[in-house]
Amino acid sequence: MLSESSLQTKVKTINPGEGKAELPRRWRDVWRRLGRLGLLLGVAGWALLAAAQPEPQRGWPDRDQAVRYWADRSGTATLDEARAAFRAGQGTPVTPHQIMPLGGDRAVWYQLDLSAVSSPVRAVLTVPVPGIDKVELYRPDGKGGWWRQRSGDSLPVAQWPIRYLYPAFVFTVNPGEAQGSTYMMVQHGHPIAADIELSDSMDLDETSKAWHLVLGAYVGVIVLVVLLSIAHAVFWRDPIHLYYAIHVILIALAMLALTGMAGEYLWPRSPRWNDIASAVLPAAALGWLGLLVRELVAERGRQVLSWLLLAQVCLSAMFVVAFLTLGREPVFFSHNLHLLASFALFLGVSAWYALRRPQVGLWVLAGLALLAAGAILTVLRNLGFELAGFASQYALLVGGALEVPLLLAGLYFRGRERRDNRLRVDALARTDPLTGVGSHRVLIDQLEHLLERSRRDPLSGAVLRVHVGNLDTLVEEYGREAAEAAMVRAAECVATEAREGDTVARDRVGDLVLLLDGRVTRDQATAAGRNIIARGLKFSGRLPPGVTLALHVAGACAPLPTGNGQALLGTLGQVLQDIARDPSGRALRILRPPEVAEPENLSRERG
Repeated sequence: MLSESSLQTKVKTINPGEGKAELPRRWRDVWRRLGRLGLLLGVAGWALLAAAQPEPQRGWPDRDQAVRYWADRSGTATLDEARAAFRAGQGTPVTPHQIMPLGGDRAVWYQLDLSAVSSPVRAVLTVPVPGIDKVELYRPDGKGGWWRQRSGDSLPVAQWPIRYLYPAFVFTVNPGEAQGSTYMMVQHGHPIAADIELSDSMDLDETSKAWHLVLGAYVGVIVLVVLLSIAHAVFWRDPIHLYYAIHVILIALAMLALTGMAGEYLWPRSPRWNDIASAVLPAAALGWLGLLVRELVAERGRQVLSWLLLAQVCLSAMFVVAFLTLGREPVFFSHNLHLLASFALFLGVSAWYALRRPQVGLWVLAGLALLAAGAILTVLRNLGFELAGFASQYALLVGGALEVPLLLAGLYFRGRERRDNRLRVDALARTDPLTGVGSHRVLIDQLEHLLERSRRDPLSGAVLRVHVGNLDTLVEEYGREAAEAAMVRAAECVATEAREGDTVARDRVGDLVLLLDGRVTRDQATAAGRNIIARGLKFSGRLPPGVTLALHVAGACAPLPTGNGQALLGTLGQVLQDIARDPSGRALRILRPPEVAEPENLSRERG
């Protein structure tokens, strides 16, 4: 049932100074959101810096180890040549998080002097750098020879001494055993901080459990986010959520490759792919991120931005192909520069977008800013700058982990806005904007349903078409606003007569139509028409003083005539024209359908 309150309309007065005040208010909202964003970034940055503090270096049974290194620029030195270099005093003490002069064929040799132990120790020597190319450990075997272990991406992870995230070597140190020096050779395609950690097997087990717990939880969150994004794409009919789901998958695979977990579990028998996956997957994720940003700003974008983002995507695809065909070393430096330029472009575009759609854009800007911060630290490390070990090694992982939920929040608000807009558009299509009653489309749909029910039950249904007879006079004497107020008042008069299940709508020419559902007699239809006319004759505050409505009503009651709804409305329209020309001034006429015999029970009811 339509109530009178549902037809109330709000009249907005235009203040000449309102437009000028709206802009400052808008900018105040923008700056308020930017302040919240700054607070969020500050908290996230504080957490990132706290996590980036270097971990205390493990000692070997309560003692620090003497570690020196020697750079082999040719990369071809044998163990004997490395030992001779150390004996000649060419070894240099290692400082924590020192960037080693690696790259190309160059190698770095380490010399470790293990202290004596009082009880047997199951020792583990690790190089906590996932993706390192080649690591070889040389331990004296006590018989004048050397025991060698090999690890790194030159071998399948399945053949490493310990199948782990990064190279790890295990050996036993016994009390009273002549230790001698332990040597380790490291090769990698670019400079890295190859810190050495020496611990016992129990420490490694605890570290392994913590890492796998964190990475396992990360994988679980990623799976949940991907499923949620697919559901959003289906239910909200927005393809950007599919773009985001693929972006999350690529980011997750890149993170797993960079941490070594992918090599440990996903491709442990593919050394070449394990070597280049940490370069190919980030390049692919960078290119797809360009597509995601382009899809995000497409609605409000510019052709220049669109072409710039497409160019970035094409360059990323070229780097992916180059990594696959040429390997990592020839294009590694240029790809790092491309990564910096890409994030500069992303941040500029997202900042521009945030100024236009703050509720969505600020979330996206925050996520991309954190991802860019991690990427910049990683690039600086790749280019040879000495940074704190954890910050340079894991900043990209932290930024990627924080970027995923922030982008998800931004796309959620975007999807909700689009859904609300579609609902408003659908509501406008089904509602007359002036009177608030049903639109012409609703009228035709409901009328066809009423006629269909009338064919099954000839006693059901009635249709009243109402026309404001003095509408043209109101326009001439009082203007268009008064005529619109008259239509709103007329809709109130008709809607008051509606009951549950009835429909009030406005047809294309502006007349109001009341569809009475259920069993309706001719007398009941006539009474409804009279009530509508009587309400129109009452004075109303909506109308100019002394003005009332001259409502004309044409109706058809059960049994309704055969034919479609448009034909019935046309017939009632002709009746309204006849009423307007009627010299007697009669304002109501209810049709009795021709060629339809009146049922016996209807006659008995009227009698």
